[in-house]
Amino acid sequence: MGLTVEKVQLGRCNATAFDQQGERWAIVLPGAGYSAQAPLLWFARRAALQAGHNAVVVTDVFDRESDDPLRWVQERTEATLGWVSPKDPQPLLIAKSLTSLAAGVAAAERLPAVWFTPLIAEPQILAGLRAGTEPKLLIGGSEDPSWDATAAETLPNADVLELAGADHSLEAPNDVAESLENLRRATEAVRAFVARISAGRGEPKGQA
Repeated sequence: MGLTVEKVQLGRCNATAFDQQGERWAIVLPGAGYSAQAPLLWFARRAALQAGHNAVVVTDVFDRESDDPLRWVQERTEATLGWVSPKDPQPLLIAKSLTSLAAGVAAAERLPAVWFTPLIAEPQILAGLRAGTEPKLLIGGSEDPSWDATAAETLPNADVLELAGADHSLEAPNDVAESLENLRRATEAVRAFVARISAGRGEPKGQA
């Protein structure tokens, strides 16, 4: 079955929809300085498509000078949910860093989620992650100051992957080969997680 790719305007939110006529959808939210074209989100989207999901990807760029972080994230999360919900009331959410501010919405809407480098030290975000009961995958680097593996492992229904020596982009400074291996491991964790939730198995298997 063919894949159609089209730009969609969701109020103030700009996005691209990848539709292969699947029953399930994924929403991809970028980080503040990490677009959906960057490797982690690019391959996460590819993993979701491979598992049979369609995807809607936010293409807006966060402006650090003028945008309010919480409002920016909420507007884009609500816009994409409003567009996807009639097609799939419980889409998969894939978010990076800043857009972990959507954790509260994910909990309220009971969305399974992949959280790349969530800002878990922020009380509001940690509370949202704790409130979410659906399956979640959290991926962080041991050298990322915003990451806390101990807190991540206490979250309900969560798989956790910590990449030793990785920074906030899950890269290993000055080591291209290790950075590529981190990308491979993160993508494989996402692929396995999406395959599992697509099959309807919601219980975590422990550390990814």
